[in-house]
Amino acid sequence: MVNIYLDNSIEAYRTFLKVKSLPRYEIHGRIAVVPDEYAAAIGISMERETARDYVPADWLFDYQRDIVRMAVEKRRYAIFADCGLGKTPMLLEFARHVRAVQSKPVLIVSPLMVVKQTMEEAAKFYGDSLPIEQVPAKSLAKWMSTPGSRVGITNYDALRDDTPSGDLGGLILDESSMLKSHYGKWGQVCLRLGAGVPWKLALTGTPAPNDRIEYANHAVFLDAFPNVNSFLARFFINRGQTQERWELKPHALRPFYRALSHWCIFLTDPSTYGWKDNVHSIPPIHVSIEEVSLSEEQQRKVRAETGQLFVTELGGITTRSKLSRMAKCESSSKPQYIADLVRSWPDESTIIWCRYNDEQRAIESVLPEAASIDGDTPLNERQRLVDDFKAGRIRVLITKPKILGFGLNLQVCTRQVFSGLQDSYEEYYQAVKRSNRIGSTKPLMVHIPVS
Repeated sequence: MVNIYLDNSIEAYRTFLKVKSLPRYEIHGRIAVVPDEYAAAIGISMERETARDYVPADWLFDYQRDIVRMAVEKRRYAIFADCGLGKTPMLLEFARHVRAVQSKPVLIVSPLMVVKQTMEEAAKFYGDSLPIEQVPAKSLAKWMSTPGSRVGITNYDALRDDTPSGDLGGLILDESSMLKSHYGKWGQVCLRLGAGVPWKLALTGTPAPNDRIEYANHAVFLDAFPNVNSFLARFFINRGQTQERWELKPHALRPFYRALSHWCIFLTDPSTYGWKDNVHSIPPIHVSIEEVSLSEEQQRKVRAETGQLFVTELGGITTRSKLSRMAKCESSSKPQYIADLVRSWPDESTIIWCRYNDEQRAIESVLPEAASIDGDTPLNERQRLVDDFKAGRIRVLITKPKILGFGLNLQVCTRQVFSGLQDSYEEYYQAVKRSNRIGSTKPLMVHIPVS
């Protein structure tokens, strides 16, 4: 089968009319799918296409090899593979192929702390055969507009509203769940940069199942639909300003998932699809929820906020947020509890996840031997501390999920402590999976002290 992308040009419309005249064809959004035997009838050279056949690297797992092959055949594809299944090797393999078959630059966009790790993975797997340039924000516009087949990597913070589109041959979004931010700066800039780019790949381990906008933005980024509204109108009913504003149409369940299957794959266990089982060897996760008593000051603040002697209902998001901050106030006994907990396993590496700056400062004060990374930590210092933690030179690391919770490989860690949690299960799951993935050799203990 041949996949033909139909843009807004007159030539694409003429191709569309030719496709419609064929005995067999399929139209999926902006993609026309035509059997090989009819390609010549609409002016597609199969000789040209077969010259670009994908030759996979021999070190890939079977599922990685086959998924990249599907992505290459589709040219615009999303890989929704669970954390730890090797999305970085798949995006590198896709980038290697795109670099080889066309003459324009290929850009990878990753979270800030993942850039160096991706470059190290490229050097480990490909040596000098896949050089990757780190592109800073100040050089990004020029790099994207300079002709030549090469691969570069930048971080999402480098994307700005005034970043020009350039002349990219390929665009790869690592941790593409940021596309859920329909009205956020990154989501909109990525959609704009990707417009008209012939090769595109999006990868994330946590596409939010209840976030219709995230799926819609992925579909638009990959040219499966022209805009978000067309995707939503096709499968959903707008119920207004309710918790479930976009509700799946009763008859649209099967068409919805069939449409998704044309431009993405969901993967938790490769053996589900018939590939070799590479997942069940990952050690288990054990979660321990531990009660920490409120101090007298905390009890007074809770009574003042809720009017209750005991908290039986947390209320809405605003009340929960206030109570959460009270649980971490200066008089809280939780920081000392966490310090004593961490010191009880002196030979294990630990990450302590925080939500607020004052909470992080409080834990630092009672655990001075730990390293700490926050939003003000310079990039070079962040990288040094992460490298030292991976190498075992630092045993305890205090940070926030929004800083180190996405994309990093931190299998050295066998204990995690969540000083605070929010309503986002995605944030919690991503943080936990930093240390529980292919390559982990010991079970991960997750401790959640609660007040």
